[in-house]
Amino acid sequence: MSLRPLALSCGLLVGCGSTPALPPLAPPPVDVEVDVAHTVVESGAPVEVDVTVWASDGWALSPATPVAEGLRVVERSVDGPVVVGDRTRTTTTWELTGADGPYVVVVPPVEARGPGDQSRTLEPAPVFVDIGTPPPALDGLVDVEAIPEAAEPPVAWIVAGGTVGVLGLGLVAVALVLVARSKPAPRPEPAEVVARTAWSAARRDVADDHALALALSQIFRRFLQAVTGFPTLSRTTRELVTFLETEDLLDAELRQRSRRVLDATDRLKFAREGGGDAFFDALEQDFLAVVDALSGPRPLGGTDA
Repeated sequence: MSLRPLALSCGLLVGCGSTPALPPLAPPPVDVEVDVAHTVVESGAPVEVDVTVWASDGWALSPATPVAEGLRVVERSVDGPVVVGDRTRTTTTWELTGADGPYVVVVPPVEARGPGDQSRTLEPAPVFVDIGTPPPALDGLVDVEAIPEAAEPPVAWIVAGGTVGVLGLGLVAVALVLVARSKPAPRPEPAEVVARTAWSAARRDVADDHALALALSQIFRRFLQAVTGFPTLSRTTRELVTFLETEDLLDAELRQRSRRVLDATDRLKFAREGGGDAFFDALEQDFLAVVDALSGPRPLGGTDA
Protein backbone atom coordinates (compact mmCIF):
# COMPACT_ATOMS: atom_id res chain seq x y z
CA MET A 1 0.00 0.00 0.00
CA SER A 2 1.36 3.37 -1.02
CA LEU A 3 1.82 5.92 1.76
CA ARG A 4 1.32 8.92 -0.57
CA PRO A 5 -2.55 8.86 -0.56
CA LEU A 6 -2.52 8.42 3.21
CA ALA A 7 -0.17 11.33 3.67
CA LEU A 8 -2.25 13.47 1.30
CA SER A 9 -5.43 12.64 3.23
CA CYS A 10 -3.79 13.57 6.52
CA GLY A 11 -2.58 16.82 5.05
CA LEU A 12 -6.09 17.67 3.85
CA LEU A 13 -7.55 16.90 7.27
CA VAL A 14 -4.99 19.07 9.01
CA GLY A 15 -5.53 21.86 6.51
CA CYS A 16 -9.31 21.73 6.91
CA GLY A 17 -9.01 21.87 10.67
CA SER A 18 -6.73 24.91 10.78
CA THR A 19 -8.12 28.43 11.23
CA PRO A 20 -6.53 31.11 9.06
CA ALA A 21 -5.04 34.00 10.99
CA LEU A 22 -7.05 37.19 10.78
CA PRO A 23 -5.26 40.23 9.39
CA PRO A 24 -4.35 42.88 11.98
CA LEU A 25 -6.66 45.85 12.36
CA ALA A 26 -5.66 48.94 10.42
CA PRO A 27 -4.48 51.82 12.61
CA PRO A 28 -6.73 54.89 12.84
CA PRO A 29 -6.08 57.66 10.28
CA VAL A 30 -5.23 60.11 13.06
CA ASP A 31 -4.13 59.65 16.65
CA VAL A 32 -2.46 61.54 19.49
CA GLU A 33 -0.32 59.74 22.09
CA VAL A 34 1.02 61.26 25.32
CA ASP A 35 3.98 59.63 27.04
CA VAL A 36 5.90 60.62 30.17
CA ALA A 37 9.19 58.81 30.76
CA HIS A 38 9.28 59.62 34.49
CA THR A 39 6.09 60.48 36.33
CA VAL A 40 8.11 61.37 39.45
CA VAL A 41 11.10 63.74 39.14
CA GLU A 42 13.41 65.40 41.64
CA SER A 43 12.78 68.88 42.99
CA GLY A 44 13.66 71.48 40.33
CA ALA A 45 13.92 68.92 37.51
CA PRO A 46 11.65 69.21 34.45
CA VAL A 47 8.93 66.73 33.57
CA GLU A 48 9.55 65.56 29.99
CA VAL A 49 6.37 64.91 28.02
CA ASP A 50 6.38 63.38 24.51
CA VAL A 51 3.32 64.15 22.39
CA THR A 52 3.20 61.98 19.25
CA VAL A 53 0.82 62.90 16.44
CA TRP A 54 -0.09 60.33 13.77
CA ALA A 55 -1.76 61.48 10.56
CA SER A 56 -2.70 59.81 7.29
CA ASP A 57 -2.48 61.60 3.95
CA GLY A 58 -5.05 64.37 3.67
CA TRP A 59 -5.59 64.78 7.41
CA ALA A 60 -4.79 67.96 9.37
CA LEU A 61 -4.80 68.33 13.14
CA SER A 62 -4.98 71.31 15.47
CA PRO A 63 -1.96 71.82 17.77
CA ALA A 64 -1.46 69.19 20.46
CA THR A 65 0.15 71.10 23.32
CA PRO A 66 0.23 69.78 26.89
CA VAL A 67 -0.92 72.01 29.74
CA ALA A 68 -0.70 71.65 33.51
CA GLU A 69 -1.97 74.20 35.95
CA GLY A 70 0.96 75.74 37.83
CA LEU A 71 3.67 74.48 35.46
CA ARG A 72 5.62 76.32 32.77
CA VAL A 73 5.55 74.51 29.42
CA VAL A 74 8.44 74.86 26.95
CA GLU A 75 8.93 73.05 23.65
CA ARG A 76 12.32 71.32 23.62
CA SER A 77 12.55 69.38 20.35
CA VAL A 78 10.57 68.03 17.39
CA ASP A 79 11.21 64.69 15.70
CA GLY A 80 9.54 64.28 12.32
CA PRO A 81 7.44 64.06 10.39
CA VAL A 82 8.59 60.51 9.69
CA VAL A 83 6.70 58.25 7.29
CA VAL A 84 5.66 54.98 8.96
CA GLY A 85 3.51 52.81 6.72
CA ASP A 86 0.56 54.83 5.50
CA ARG A 87 0.91 57.53 8.16
CA THR A 88 3.35 60.20 9.28
CA ARG A 89 4.61 60.43 12.85
CA THR A 90 5.69 63.65 14.55
CA THR A 91 6.91 63.60 18.15
CA THR A 92 7.30 66.83 20.09
CA THR A 93 9.12 66.79 23.42
CA TRP A 94 8.01 69.35 26.01
CA GLU A 95 9.57 70.32 29.34
CA LEU A 96 7.27 71.23 32.22
CA THR A 97 8.78 72.95 35.25
CA GLY A 98 7.41 74.35 38.47
CA ALA A 99 7.23 74.09 42.22
CA ASP A 100 7.16 70.79 44.07
CA GLY A 101 3.84 68.99 44.17
CA PRO A 102 1.43 66.76 42.22
CA TYR A 103 0.15 67.90 38.83
CA VAL A 104 -2.22 66.74 36.09
CA VAL A 105 -0.83 67.01 32.55
CA VAL A 106 -3.56 67.33 29.94
CA VAL A 107 -3.55 67.72 26.17
CA PRO A 108 -6.79 69.58 25.32
CA PRO A 109 -9.05 67.99 22.68
CA VAL A 110 -7.39 67.93 19.26
CA GLU A 111 -9.64 68.55 16.26
CA ALA A 112 -8.75 66.57 13.12
CA ARG A 113 -10.17 67.07 9.62
CA GLY A 114 -9.69 64.75 6.67
CA PRO A 115 -10.83 64.08 3.13
CA GLY A 116 -14.51 64.26 2.32
CA ASP A 117 -15.41 66.52 5.28
CA GLN A 118 -14.37 63.84 7.74
CA SER A 119 -13.71 65.09 11.26
CA ARG A 120 -12.65 63.62 14.58
CA THR A 121 -12.09 64.92 18.08
CA LEU A 122 -9.17 63.26 19.88
CA GLU A 123 -9.04 63.42 23.67
CA PRO A 124 -5.79 61.95 25.06
CA ALA A 125 -6.00 60.63 28.61
CA PRO A 126 -4.53 62.87 31.34
CA VAL A 127 -1.21 61.96 32.98
CA PHE A 128 -0.50 62.42 36.69
CA VAL A 129 3.03 63.51 37.65
CA ASP A 130 4.86 64.54 40.81
CA ILE A 131 7.74 66.98 41.25
CA GLY A 132 9.97 66.71 44.29
CA THR A 133 8.25 63.76 45.95
CA PRO A 134 10.28 63.10 49.13
CA PRO A 135 11.72 59.64 49.74
CA PRO A 136 10.16 57.48 52.47
CA ALA A 137 11.15 58.59 55.96
CA LEU A 138 13.79 56.47 57.65
CA ASP A 139 13.29 57.84 61.19
CA GLY A 140 12.71 55.33 63.93
CA LEU A 141 14.85 52.58 62.51
CA VAL A 142 17.27 51.03 64.99
CA ASP A 143 20.70 49.73 64.26
CA VAL A 144 20.76 46.03 63.51
CA GLU A 145 23.10 44.12 65.77
CA ALA A 146 25.61 41.79 64.22
CA ILE A 147 24.29 38.26 64.05
CA PRO A 148 26.61 35.87 65.89
CA GLU A 149 27.97 32.96 63.96
CA ALA A 150 25.99 29.81 64.62
CA ALA A 151 27.70 26.54 65.34
CA GLU A 152 27.45 23.99 62.57
CA PRO A 153 24.59 21.58 63.35
CA PRO A 154 24.95 17.84 62.74
CA VAL A 155 24.14 16.74 59.21
CA ALA A 156 21.64 14.13 60.44
CA TRP A 157 19.61 16.76 62.23
CA ILE A 158 19.57 18.92 59.10
CA VAL A 159 18.21 16.08 56.97
CA ALA A 160 15.58 15.13 59.55
CA GLY A 161 14.49 18.71 60.10
CA GLY A 162 14.27 19.39 56.38
CA THR A 163 12.11 16.30 55.80
CA VAL A 164 9.70 17.24 58.59
CA GLY A 165 9.56 20.83 57.32
CA VAL A 166 8.70 19.77 53.78
CA LEU A 167 5.97 17.44 55.00
CA GLY A 168 4.57 20.15 57.25
CA LEU A 169 4.50 22.73 54.45
CA GLY A 170 2.76 20.23 52.18
CA LEU A 171 0.03 19.61 54.75
CA VAL A 172 -0.43 23.35 55.30
CA ALA A 173 -0.67 23.95 51.54
CA VAL A 174 -3.33 21.24 51.17
CA ALA A 175 -5.31 22.67 54.07
CA LEU A 176 -5.19 26.19 52.60
CA VAL A 177 -6.40 24.92 49.23
CA LEU A 178 -9.32 23.10 50.85
CA VAL A 179 -10.28 26.17 52.87
CA ALA A 180 -10.04 28.41 49.81
CA ARG A 181 -12.26 26.08 47.79
CA SER A 182 -14.85 25.92 50.56
CA LYS A 183 -15.23 29.71 50.72
CA PRO A 184 -17.18 31.42 47.93
CA ALA A 185 -15.48 34.34 46.20
CA PRO A 186 -16.69 37.71 47.55
CA ARG A 187 -19.13 39.53 45.31
CA PRO A 188 -17.81 42.76 43.82
CA GLU A 189 -19.37 45.97 45.03
CA PRO A 190 -22.18 47.28 42.81
CA ALA A 191 -21.16 49.95 40.32
CA GLU A 192 -23.32 52.61 41.97
CA VAL A 193 -21.66 51.98 45.36
CA VAL A 194 -18.21 52.29 43.81
CA ALA A 195 -19.22 55.52 42.05
CA ARG A 196 -20.78 57.11 45.13
CA THR A 197 -17.85 56.15 47.37
CA ALA A 198 -15.26 57.44 44.89
CA TRP A 199 -17.07 60.75 44.40
CA SER A 200 -17.53 61.28 48.16
CA ALA A 201 -13.80 60.71 48.67
CA ALA A 202 -12.89 63.05 45.81
CA ARG A 203 -15.22 65.77 47.04
CA ARG A 204 -13.70 65.46 50.51
CA ASP A 205 -10.02 65.18 49.61
CA VAL A 206 -9.49 67.05 46.31
CA ALA A 207 -9.25 70.82 46.83
CA ASP A 208 -8.23 71.86 43.31
CA ASP A 209 -11.22 72.48 41.01
CA HIS A 210 -9.40 71.26 37.91
CA ALA A 211 -8.37 67.98 39.55
CA LEU A 212 -11.88 67.55 40.98
CA ALA A 213 -13.36 67.95 37.48
CA LEU A 214 -11.00 65.26 36.20
CA ALA A 215 -12.04 62.99 39.05
CA LEU A 216 -15.76 63.46 38.41
CA SER A 217 -15.31 62.86 34.69
CA GLN A 218 -13.41 59.61 35.31
CA ILE A 219 -15.83 58.38 38.01
CA PHE A 220 -18.88 59.11 35.84
CA ARG A 221 -17.37 57.47 32.76
CA ARG A 222 -16.27 54.38 34.71
CA PHE A 223 -19.76 54.00 36.16
CA LEU A 224 -21.40 54.25 32.73
CA GLN A 225 -18.94 51.74 31.32
CA ALA A 226 -19.63 49.31 34.18
CA VAL A 227 -23.42 49.38 33.78
CA THR A 228 -23.66 49.60 29.99
CA GLY A 229 -20.54 47.85 28.66
CA PHE A 230 -19.88 50.79 26.31
CA PRO A 231 -16.15 51.76 26.28
CA THR A 232 -16.72 55.23 27.68
CA LEU A 233 -13.12 55.73 28.82
CA SER A 234 -11.82 55.61 25.23
CA ARG A 235 -14.65 57.56 23.54
CA THR A 236 -15.26 61.27 23.16
CA THR A 237 -18.04 63.12 24.94
CA ARG A 238 -19.90 63.44 21.64
CA GLU A 239 -19.74 59.69 21.05
CA LEU A 240 -20.90 58.96 24.59
CA VAL A 241 -23.86 61.34 24.34
CA THR A 242 -24.83 59.78 21.00
CA PHE A 243 -24.69 56.31 22.56
CA LEU A 244 -26.98 57.32 25.42
CA GLU A 245 -29.46 58.80 22.95
CA THR A 246 -29.52 55.86 20.53
CA GLU A 247 -29.67 53.14 23.21
CA ASP A 248 -32.59 54.83 24.99
CA LEU A 249 -31.20 53.95 28.41
CA LEU A 250 -32.32 57.25 29.94
CA ASP A 251 -35.23 59.61 29.42
CA ALA A 252 -34.73 63.06 27.90
CA GLU A 253 -34.21 64.79 31.25
CA LEU A 254 -31.58 62.30 32.44
CA ARG A 255 -29.78 62.42 29.10
CA GLN A 256 -29.62 66.20 29.49
CA ARG A 257 -28.24 65.77 33.01
CA SER A 258 -25.58 63.38 31.69
CA ARG A 259 -24.61 65.87 29.02
CA ARG A 260 -24.35 68.67 31.61
CA VAL A 261 -21.91 66.61 33.70
CA LEU A 262 -19.77 65.69 30.70
CA ASP A 263 -19.80 69.16 29.11
CA ALA A 264 -19.17 71.01 32.36
CA THR A 265 -16.24 68.83 33.37
CA ASP A 266 -14.79 69.16 29.86
CA ARG A 267 -15.04 72.96 29.99
CA LEU A 268 -13.36 73.08 33.39
CA LYS A 269 -10.70 70.52 32.41
CA PHE A 270 -9.71 72.10 29.13
CA ALA A 271 -10.93 75.71 29.13
CA ARG A 272 -10.86 76.47 32.89
CA GLU A 273 -14.54 77.50 32.82
CA GLY A 274 -16.50 76.98 36.02
CA GLY A 275 -15.52 75.78 39.45
CA GLY A 276 -16.48 76.43 43.04
CA ASP A 277 -18.84 74.76 45.50
CA ALA A 278 -22.05 75.80 43.74
CA PHE A 279 -20.70 74.51 40.43
CA PHE A 280 -19.91 71.06 41.84
CA ASP A 281 -23.11 70.95 43.94
CA ALA A 282 -25.18 71.27 40.76
CA LEU A 283 -23.08 68.66 38.92
CA GLU A 284 -23.36 66.32 41.90
CA GLN A 285 -27.16 66.43 41.73
CA ASP A 286 -27.07 65.58 38.02
CA PHE A 287 -24.47 62.85 38.56
CA LEU A 288 -26.39 61.17 41.40
CA ALA A 289 -29.67 61.36 39.48
CA VAL A 290 -28.15 59.39 36.60
CA VAL A 291 -26.55 56.91 39.01
CA ASP A 292 -29.92 56.35 40.70
CA ALA A 293 -31.65 55.82 37.35
CA LEU A 294 -29.13 53.21 36.17
CA SER A 295 -28.90 51.38 39.53
CA GLY A 296 -31.06 48.57 40.81
CA PRO A 297 -31.66 44.87 40.38
CA ARG A 298 -31.66 45.00 36.57
CA PRO A 299 -28.00 44.85 35.37
CA LEU A 300 -27.09 46.48 32.09
CA GLY A 301 -24.40 45.06 29.83
CA GLY A 302 -23.95 41.99 32.04
CA THR A 303 -22.51 43.93 35.00
CA ASP A 304 -23.95 43.37 38.43
CA ALA A 305 -25.02 46.86 39.39
